Amino acid sequence: MTTSQPMTNISARRAWKAQLVLGLLAVLVFAFWSMAQDALYGLLIGLLNVAMLSWTFQKANARAAQNPKSGIQILYLSAVIRFVLLAVLFVLGLQVFELNPMPVVLTFVVMQIGQMVNLKGKQRLTD
Repeated sequence: MTTSQPMTNISARRAWKAQLVLGLLAVLVFAFWSMAQDALYGLLIGLLNVAMLSWTFQKANARAAQNPKSGIQILYLSAVIRFVLLAVLFVLGLQVFELNPMPVVLTFVVMQIGQMVNLKGKQRLTD
């Protein structure tokens, strides 16, 4: 176990907490306009994105110890998969489930802002 692993786990937990708190706040705000269900869908999309990102970072870090190139490849592939998955989930929510776009998208965006705040002061994503 390297010394950077515990810090990565702490950082990942902090990212989860920040995004969950911001997402829940957004759901509460949209609940005043009876759009909590729509915002909750945006929250679920955001949590799925964070889960996939955390999982692929762990996988990439493990692979990078043996071969740095394969760790980078995992991260690139993860970005493509997450991009496609997010697009599919947004289309499902907005077209199939006919959710209101504003709470879905804004809740997701607020959660991503939480991730950006978590990255403040870092030189790399894996710090």
